[in-house]
Amino acid sequence: MIAPRRPERRATVRFGLGQRQLSRITLFVVVVILGALGFAAYRMAMGFKSDRDVVIARDNMLALYKAMRGSAQDWDEKLPTAEEWTDKVRGYLSAPPNKPGGKESYLAGPADSGTVGYVYNDLAAGYNLNGAVTDMFGKTVGKKQAEPKYVVLLIERVGALPNSHELIPPTDTPAGQDALHRLLTFPHGSDDPDNARTVVLYANGTIETLTRRDSRQ
Repeated sequence: MIAPRRPERRATVRFGLGQRQLSRITLFVVVVILGALGFAAYRMAMGFKSDRDVVIARDNMLALYKAMRGSAQDWDEKLPTAEEWTDKVRGYLSAPPNKPGGKESYLAGPADSGTVGYVYNDLAAGYNLNGAVTDMFGKTVGKKQAEPKYVVLLIERVGALPNSHELIPPTDTPAGQDALHRLLTFPHGSDDPDNARTVVLYANGTIETLTRRDSRQ
């Protein structure tokens, strides 16, 4: 009588190794998919936060511009000096009763990292919002070379303290635009460097949102 042949161990071992490899591949694919979904969710959340932060920055800039206009009405239409601009406009800020932080909240805003403050333009100090240069008696003696739409009032900067200021040239020339762009930081949406954004306020009340890509053009 012929005894039955025993199954080849080699075949069984190969089948076992194949199962382990398949499990590892499956686990790897699952990890990759979960990682991609997690990254997409993170980018989406950061995008929503960036959009919200830009809206807050624009609201702050608008409130500060209104306060500057209020201050200017009491000072012959002239904007405050650079060294105390925050102190001057603080008294002209107003906020709804239910606004978190009250009127002080307009002096700073959220960023991707840290808190944004605002830097005032030295060139705006004493600037007449009507575009006129007046003497001590209020008589018009000339015109500002730069129109209000070319005079930057405020830019954003992470960590900027109250009364921060520096010279920002008029933007009516390519050189002036380049100088402004060199001074800008882009605190919103920095996870996407080319599309990271910042907000700029001009003397005519224009509030502009710029991306890093805009500054390179």
